[in-house]
Order: sequence, then structure tokens, then C-alpha cells
Amino acid sequence: YWKAKRPSLGISYITSYLKTHSTEAKLFDANYNAWSEQQTVELVSRYHPDIIGISSMTHEIGSSHTIAGLLKEALDNVPTVIGGCHITALPQETLIEFPNFTYGVYGEGEATMLSLIKCLSRQNPGEGLAQISGLVYRDADQVLLNPPCHRLSSEELTGLSYPDFEQYYQSKNALAGKDDYYVMITSRGCPYQCIFCMQVLGRQVRRRSAESVVEEMEYAIDRYGAHTIYFFDEIFLFNDRLTYDTLELIKKRDLPKRLRWRALTRVNLVDEKLIKNVKEAGCFALEMGIEAGSNEVLKRINKQITTEQTEHAVRIIKKAGIAVDANYIFGHPHETVESIKDTINLATKLNTDTIAIGIMTPYPGTKIYEMAQRGEGGYRLLTKDWSKYDKYGGKALELEGLPIAELEKWQRRGLLYFYLKNLRIVDLIKFIIEYRRTIIGLLKK
Repeated sequence: YWKAKRPSLGISYITSYLKTHSTEAKLFDANYNAWSEQQTVELVSRYHPDIIGISSMTHEIGSSHTIAGLLKEALDNVPTVIGGCHITALPQETLIEFPNFTYGVYGEGEATMLSLIKCLSRQNPGEGLAQISGLVYRDADQVLLNPPCHRLSSEELTGLSYPDFEQYYQSKNALAGKDDYYVMITSRGCPYQCIFCMQVLGRQVRRRSAESVVEEMEYAIDRYGAHTIYFFDEIFLFNDRLTYDTLELIKKRDLPKRLRWRALTRVNLVDEKLIKNVKEAGCFALEMGIEAGSNEVLKRINKQITTEQTEHAVRIIKKAGIAVDANYIFGHPHETVESIKDTINLATKLNTDTIAIGIMTPYPGTKIYEMAQRGEGGYRLLTKDWSKYDKYGGKALELEGLPIAELEKWQRRGLLYFYLKNLRIVDLIKFIIEYRRTIIGLLKK
């Protein structure tokens, strides 16, 4: 996959939202800065906040809980709020399992976090914890779950202030490096129902206007010196009127002369007209989830694509001179060695610019998680240690006929076969050099 450091959009938007509503806020990104738990605690403690919000994915929840505990010790039991995909999937369970979190915010967090701050600072005397939508909180020996907060509409998304990236980029030429890029999100939600995806932002798609998108692109250039943008939407190119309007406005403002961009799309949305416009608008790379090389497996995971569509889409994108990054998974329900070989053969045949092969992980909130809990699909759940719930190096799930060691072996074989069969020896060496730390970490695990 295309590796680069990227800011956290979720906490950046919440920080910006709080500032817009006259609330002082400061962002500390431990992942981006590669801080240790102790470094993070020291830096946050110096700021001496009245409340601390932490965003966490499933495999990070244990570390987040440790940091919350250390901050409570250092800052006289400061209230801590956990947000992100794990609490969204398991709201009450997370607070029960992890006592260092005082509150939880599930779903989209901007309005809930602001309401919580106003409640705790008594700015809204008539609003207690029970009235805050999207909040999980403790009441004596109970953990109570309030109704969900409404998801922001397209108009509300368009009206949001830009994410607060000041902690990341502190000068006009902050993104001057060759490999630097500005990250954007122009929509929330995904209408598809792949059984391995949690859909943390919901199924209802809400999208910003074309003008809003292009204005932020221009802002990124003028404010931070951006030359490359990564649209981090679950799907950026929908192949519809709004997509074409956005591409046309990008071209009309001459932005392809000033920057290039990459994004995610789906195999079934690709056609020649769309990709022609995408290329003209400055796109240099597209990422797609291909997942499997068997139509039977694709049906099983409700991917709503076929291998024939995949081959057609990759041909179109390559012909336009756009790089293709492909994502695959080993360990689908009832996966066999033969279906894994089908995936490796398809990946090798497509010969995309990059590939990522993950091992199926039963993330909470997915149908795969439910199947693993019940032992369906040939699955055997190996652990409830959340730190092992990671597609790359985690060891949470295996199949009856494919133990985890065997899945990992095929993961390595798939990568080697892809590069060697296509005679891409130099690319293989670059891959090993670039990801040597990750590879060493996986071997240690």
C-alpha cells in the first residue's frame, strides 16, 4: 500500500469544531509523531487540560486506556473521553472493560463533544448527561447509553470549518517535501455492506459541495504549500453528477497545474469516461478494494463486484496512465487454499503498482465479528486481546482448515509471487527496504 504519515482527520475536525464554538482545544497526535506512552503523557500534562479526548481504533484501545490512566494520575483524575471506531461498535462494553475512560462518544463526535464540555462546565444548566446524544457515561455502578447523535447532513458537512492541522503543519511551506501530502475527506458514509467493514460513518452517504472541496484544495496550497492531496473518503469517485461537477471545477480552477491527487474508488464504478475526466483533473493514483480472486468468495462477502469487473477496471485505469493500488484479504468465510491461490493469481495477473494483503480480522461491529463469535464460516476466534485485531500482524482469527500460521505463510507467499512472477525484483527490494521495520516487527510477533 502507499505508505505515508497522515494527520488524524477525526480529532482534527473535532478540535476545529470546538475552536469554532469558542472552546480552547489543542491536538496531540501520538501516532503521527511516534511518541511513546510516557512522552504523550508528559506533553499533554504540560498543557494541563480540563478534559481529555482520545480517539482509538480497536487494536489501539488498550494503549489508549493505559494513557488515559496515566493522565488521570498526573492530572488529578481529569475526565477522559474515548471516541473512534471501537467505542462506536461496542459503546457500553468499552466503558465496562476499560475503567480509565470516564465517558465515551460514539458515532460522529463533533456535536457530542461540545455538548459534553458545555455540560461539565455548566454552560448549559438545563442539559445534563442524560440529554447528550451520542454519549456513553457512568452512573453509580451502571454504564448508560444515550440515543445516537444525528449524523451531519451534506449541508452541515459543507459548512464545517477545515480540520485543525496547525499542530501538524506550522509554516506556509510545511508540505514542501517530495513525499508530503495534505489529507482531505469530502464525504461521510458508504452505501455498500461488505461483511468485513464496520461502516463507522454509517451507510447514508453525505457529501460536500464541489465548491467546498475545491476551496479546501486551494486553501491547502496557499496555507501549507500542498502539492499532493490524498482524498481519504471511503469512496471519492462515485461516478455521478456531483463527482463530475467536482472534477470539472478542479479543471476550471487550473488546479491540475498546481497539484496532483489520489483517492479511493470501487471496481464497479469505473468506466472510461470517468477515468478520462479523473486523469484530466490531476489524479495520479487510485486505490481499490479487490479483496478476492473468486466470484464465489466475492458473493460470500457481499462485495458486489466480480473478477471480470475488476480486470476491466484495472485495464481502464492503467491505460489512462494512473497508478493502481489494490487491497486483498486472506481468510474470507470458508476460505480454502484454492481460493487463496485464485486471489494470488488474479493479483499477479493484474500486476498493479502496489498491493496490500491483509488477514481477515473480526472487527467489532462487522458481520465477520458476529460470525466469529458464533463459529460460523469455518471461523475460530483466537483471542479477545484487542491489540491482536490488526490485518497486518494480528492473530485474532483463523479457519478450521487454515490456521493462522498457514494464513500468514500464504500472505508472505502472495507478496513474493506477485513481485517475482512479474519480474519486479527491484520493486520487491524497495518494498522490503521501505517496510523493513514492519517486517521485523511481524517476524518478532
